[in-house]
Amino acid sequence: MEEKESKDILSRIQAMERELSFLKERVLSQTKTETPKQQTPPVSKPTPVHTHQAEVTLGEGPNWFVQWIGENLFVKLGVFSLLLATIWFFYLAIEEYWINESVRIWIGLISAIPILIYGFRVRHSRPYLSPSLLGLGIAILFSAYYSGYLWYDLYSTETCFVGLLILSLTTVATAHAEKSEVLFGFASLGAFSVPLLLSTGQNSYPFLFTYLLLWNLLFFWVRKDKDWKVIPLLLLCANHLIFAGWANDKLEESKPFFPILFQLGVFVLFLLREFQTLESKKSKDLVLNLVTIGFTLGLGFLQSYWAFSIFYPIAKPFLLTLILILFYGLYERSIRRTALNLEKKKLYDLIGLFGLPFIVSLIVIGTTGKFLAFSLISFAFLVTVASTYSKQLYMYFAAFPVWFFALFYIFAFTYRSQNEIPFLNGRFLVFATGSAYLVLSYLYSRKFSDLSKLFLYAAYPYWLLGTFVEIYLGFPEEKQLFLYTLSLILYGFIALSVGFGKKIQSLRYVGFGSLALVIIKFYLYDFWNLSLGYRISAGLFLGITLIVTGTLYNHFKKETK
Repeated sequence: MEEKESKDILSRIQAMERELSFLKERVLSQTKTETPKQQTPPVSKPTPVHTHQAEVTLGEGPNWFVQWIGENLFVKLGVFSLLLATIWFFYLAIEEYWINESVRIWIGLISAIPILIYGFRVRHSRPYLSPSLLGLGIAILFSAYYSGYLWYDLYSTETCFVGLLILSLTTVATAHAEKSEVLFGFASLGAFSVPLLLSTGQNSYPFLFTYLLLWNLLFFWVRKDKDWKVIPLLLLCANHLIFAGWANDKLEESKPFFPILFQLGVFVLFLLREFQTLESKKSKDLVLNLVTIGFTLGLGFLQSYWAFSIFYPIAKPFLLTLILILFYGLYERSIRRTALNLEKKKLYDLIGLFGLPFIVSLIVIGTTGKFLAFSLISFAFLVTVASTYSKQLYMYFAAFPVWFFALFYIFAFTYRSQNEIPFLNGRFLVFATGSAYLVLSYLYSRKFSDLSKLFLYAAYPYWLLGTFVEIYLGFPEEKQLFLYTLSLILYGFIALSVGFGKKIQSLRYVGFGSLALVIIKFYLYDFWNLSLGYRISAGLFLGITLIVTGTLYNHFKKETK
């Protein structure tokens, strides 16, 4: 009945507003037609007008944080101070034996009732105070009930567990109804403390992880359509802290099913919840959501690495790869379900980078030696191609440090092994592959970013560096200087020929640069240090190359202008 009456009243108000606006327009139209033209009055001397600055409220002014401290932080600190004072008073009463055991418990239980009632009554009038008072009352109930079990053995472990669980679930229901993140934080603190407080020292990890996983499922459901930011991050850390505390002593003695199931469950639930929040909220409010996603991936990967190292050490790289595939699968699912604007795309580009360090660590874990160097270079190339294909500039930038590390990792293996043939070994294959990948990266991404030129500028020096390494490790010292000069002449001539033939200006620069190095090296160093036979050979090759180069230049001189 009340809803029907309120709707009738609203409809009447709207009708009256429409009629009032119609009458106003009619009066204004009549006054315009009836008012004769008036002569312009003489201009009077303007009188100074004293303006007074309107008072700015505290919430609108620059000191908004003062209001937040006064209304929010001070209230919570006051409630916390009352809680400390209450605890100290009971401690003193227990020390002096002013009250006996059963009275102590009843005092704690009864004293929480008025706090809860008052906190519930002011939930609308004092929204900052109400959750803190309700949390204080629940904390007193929780502490008093647990004290009866811990100090006085008034009931069994099972009874205490059921009572604390009912209290936590009641708090969750209240937090869900009131949409209070603070109250849910009190409930979460109690729920995660229950198995720790009631632990008897036995390794009952199936019950522990099943209980925690059910609690995380409840959180996944309760947080739906709620803009909670801090509690998810705290719950994520609580899950992993409990797991780490248990696994430090008990992981090697347990079986893999429940620990791995718990880690996968927490990983999937938190990623699903945070991605759903990204899909529905504005980007400017999602900093803590991004932090939670990053911690979910990072902590989940590290804990899984720990568990797989114990249970499946051989298959560890493969299983960790599945973890990352699962992350990117949920990531792609969220992208498909989101209407991407510019800000959302930047957010998802940033999230896409979260997995890159872990992919690199997988490569390091799964391979060794020259194959590891080859894998790192291939991964850097794939990241560049993927970022160009998906138009993700953040990932494109992130590929550069991976490239730098991958290209020079091969120098950890710059030694000559037995029966190694120069230029026909795994080390030179890494240099050759790296140079080819750099050229392909330039060709593929040159229309996407101007930084692609860095790939082209690095390709030839890297190939030349690999050649010098092979000469240094594979030939005697008396031949090395000549082979350095010969390789520069050969590569320079090839670059010039292809550059003139295919009309590629950059290859011409490479060829001229190589020949310039040869000329400088020949006259400043080789001429004084090579033996006579090598000097003759070097001079012969250099002279022929320079003559051919000059001929090519004159032939194509119109194109080079």
